[in-house]
Amino acid sequence: MFGLTFEKLLVIAIIAGVVLGPHNLPIYAQKLAETIRALRAFIDTTRTTAEKEMGIPLQRADWQALNLRQYDPRQIVREALDEPGNTANPTEADTDNSTVAAPADTGTDLAEQARHVRPGQKFITTGSAAHPLRLPIDSLPHDDPRRIAARATTTVNTPEHV
Repeated sequence: MFGLTFEKLLVIAIIAGVVLGPHNLPIYAQKLAETIRALRAFIDTTRTTAEKEMGIPLQRADWQALNLRQYDPRQIVREALDEPGNTANPTEADTDNSTVAAPADTGTDLAEQARHVRPGQKFITTGSAAHPLRLPIDSLPHDDPRRIAARATTTVNTPEHV
């Protein structure tokens, strides 16, 4: 509840014991318990009043089962762009040597994404623009086409090749 762990509650209780004193602590603990009970009663009466006025039950399980992300504009646009008839492809100018914009888990073909990976590239960027995720190429499975494309050898004039 509210991110309070047992350790945090223990620290709060110790501080309250020091500040309030051992004689007043039971009195204030009783007042806190009464306040919490009154708050719960207020929430329950407000919920029942709202249910009566709206004519529908306000069950928490019903609200949790509702997927509100389906109304997210970013999700709607992402799904529209991922439709099979869409031919929009990123241009070479949209990517640089260190990262590649590749949507995460959108069903796009990995071989298509591997086309944008350059040899020697260390990371790929996946996810949406709002929440990008930078993944090391080494963390991908060994048979992943993006990893294979990044590990492709190029003829570079190094002391070994001269």
